[in-house]
Amino acid sequence: MSGRAGTRVLALPPKTVLERPVSTLRDIDATLAPAAVWVLGRSREPTAAARIRHAIDAPVIHPPLETGGDALSRRPIGDDGLAFAVARRASALRAGDGIYSASDRNEDESEVDALICDDIATTTRPTALETSLDHAAELAAALPTGRTTTVLTGGLPAGYDERWHVAAETGTVRTVEHDPPRSPDSVAGDCVAVRVRGAGPVDGYGGPNAVVELEFAADGLVSSTAHAANDFGVEAISGIGPKTADRLAEVGVTTQSELLETPVAALADVEGIGPKSARRMHRHATVLETGEPRRVGDASLPGEHWSTPPLCIDIETDGLSPTIIWQIGVYDPSTDTHRAFVERDDPADRASVLQAFCDWLLGVHPNRALLTWNGWRFDYRHLGAFVARHCPAYAAEWESIPKFDLYLWADGDDNALLPGRTNELDVVAAELGYDGAATGLDGARTAAAYQRFMRTGDGSELEWDRHEAYCEDDCRALWHVYERLRDAPQVSAGSSASGAASSSPTAEQASGEQTGLGDF
Repeated sequence: MSGRAGTRVLALPPKTVLERPVSTLRDIDATLAPAAVWVLGRSREPTAAARIRHAIDAPVIHPPLETGGDALSRRPIGDDGLAFAVARRASALRAGDGIYSASDRNEDESEVDALICDDIATTTRPTALETSLDHAAELAAALPTGRTTTVLTGGLPAGYDERWHVAAETGTVRTVEHDPPRSPDSVAGDCVAVRVRGAGPVDGYGGPNAVVELEFAADGLVSSTAHAANDFGVEAISGIGPKTADRLAEVGVTTQSELLETPVAALADVEGIGPKSARRMHRHATVLETGEPRRVGDASLPGEHWSTPPLCIDIETDGLSPTIIWQIGVYDPSTDTHRAFVERDDPADRASVLQAFCDWLLGVHPNRALLTWNGWRFDYRHLGAFVARHCPAYAAEWESIPKFDLYLWADGDDNALLPGRTNELDVVAAELGYDGAATGLDGARTAAAYQRFMRTGDGSELEWDRHEAYCEDDCRALWHVYERLRDAPQVSAGSSASGAASSSPTAEQASGEQTGLGDF
C-alpha cells in the first residue's frame, strides 16, 4: 500500500452533515484539515454531498452517487498519491478482475490504499457464539491473495479493527485476528487477508452525529478517532448546547470568532445565558482560538510547591466495570523514568500486580503523591477497591497516600481553561504540543485484548510491549499537561477574560461523582 503519513479522511453520516450549520462544517474542516470527506451510507444523499462540497474544500466520496450501482470505481485523492477503490454494494466486487486492475493504468498507478464499501459488516449469532464476515465470498473474489487489504466500512463503528483470513477459492473464513499486529504478517498464498476497519458512529461520541477521523500512517494502516459533532463550531465552547447555539444564531453569532467579537454584556442579554456564563464562554473561546491554556485565580497546581513532584499513574483493566487491574504504569518526572507492573502470566491472578505495585511504591517512594487524569472517577476508585479486596494488608497505607487529580483541579474546580475540543487526556495533551507514541491503541482496545487473554489463557498474541507503551504514553502525556498548566498565564477570577471563581467540591468529595469523559 502507498499510505501517506498524516493524510486524513473524514467519515460523516448524512445526519451530521444535514443537521449542522455550515459554520460548524467549516470549523470541522479548519480543525481536522481532511484530504477528502466520505459521506457514509448505502442510500443516495445528494443534498448531504452538495452541502459538504459547499462547506469543505476537499473531494467528496459518496459511493451511491459515483459508482452507479454495481460498478467499482477508483478514486485518487489530491496530490499525495492516496487512492481508494469504491463500491456501493458488495456485489460490485465480483465484477472485473479485482480492485487492483485498471486497463488504462500501469501496475503502480492501480495500487489503492483501501477499499471503501459500506456493505461490509459482521453478523453475530449469540446462540451459536460465533461471528461471521458478511460478503466474505465477494471479498475473496476481488482481493489479491497472499497480502493484506484494508477495507473501510461505515457498517461497523470506528475503532473496529479485525483481520479476517478468507480462502480465495471458497470464500470461507479460516481465521480472524482480533488484535492485528501493526505490521502485516505473512498471509497464506491461497488466502486473502481483509483488515476490516470501522468508520461508523460510536456510542458515547455523539451517536449518529459522530465525526470519524481516519488517518493514514506511513505503513499504510489506518488509525481512527471518533469526535462528537458538538466538539466543533460554537457548541465546542463551554456552556453552549444546541438550544443556546440556536439562540446565539438568532443574534448573528454562529462562529467562535463572532462570539469573541460580541461584548460580554451583549452575550449576557441572550435568553438563558447571563453574565457568569457569558464570561466563561468568552474565556473558553479565547483559549480555543489561541490554543493556550489559562489558569483562573490563584489556586496552586496539585503538589506544585512540594519538594518532589508527584508520580503520574495510569491503569489498564478489562473494561469500565473491571474484574482485574492488569497493568499499572508509573512515570517519575524527577528521574524521567517509567515503570510498568503487568500481569502477563495468569489473568485469574488479581493480586500479583497490586502486590508488586504497593511493594514498590511504599518501599521506594513512601512519601510521594500520585497524580492522575480523571482518577477519582476511575483509577483511584478501582485501585482502592482492588487493594482493599486483594491486598488488604496495604489498604490503610493506600488510603493515606496523597492523591491528586489534574482533570478535577482544572475543569471540575474551574482552576484552568483547557484548549482541547474535548477534555480527554490525549486531546488536551496534543493541543498542548505533546508528541505521542502513536501506538494505535486506546483504552477500549487494550481492555478487549486482555479480555481475549482471559477467555483463552493464551497471551502469546498480545503485543505486550505495545500495550506497555500505550500506558506509558498516557503517563507522560499527563505530566506534559501538568507542566504546560504550571507555566500557563494566570488571569484574575473576576475579569471578563477569566470569569467568576468556582466553589467546586474537593477531590475527596468528588470521588466517584466527577463528571467528564472516562478512560474508554
